[in-house]
Amino acid sequence: MDISDTAKLNLAIVHGSHGYDYWDQTHGMTSYLSMILYELTIRKKLTQKQLVDLTDFPKQSINKGIKQLIESGYLSMTVDPQDKRVRFCELTPTGEKFAHEKLHSLFEIEDKTAKKLGKEKMKQLTALNEEWSNTFWHFLTEERGN
Repeated sequence: MDISDTAKLNLAIVHGSHGYDYWDQTHGMTSYLSMILYELTIRKKLTQKQLVDLTDFPKQSINKGIKQLIESGYLSMTVDPQDKRVRFCELTPTGEKFAHEKLHSLFEIEDKTAKKLGKEKMKQLTALNEEWSNTFWHFLTEERGN
């Protein structure tokens, strides 16, 4: 039986996503917690809303992860002086160390995978994946509007 190109792409995306789920499980992490650490390691300072928007996790999951990280002394929150409703999340120095220890092997696997593909393929993959995602979401929301 022939599988369409879109089905092959979907299966590849799902399979890759399951790889991250598997990494989370084998490293004692919840997916929302690893994504919070990942995003804050890369971007350093984000609002709670930005974390929700970037990760596509429900607000309740992000808030639960933020609370766990604060209680562990890994995350600090500051209020935006211009808008008291906005709270910024940043890893503490201890949180940065924790995130590095927890995510180090994931970053290594991602780097090895990227190196195996090479710079040109990685550029193409990123551009095509972004284009696919944006187009897919466009048609998905267009359909929902009908």
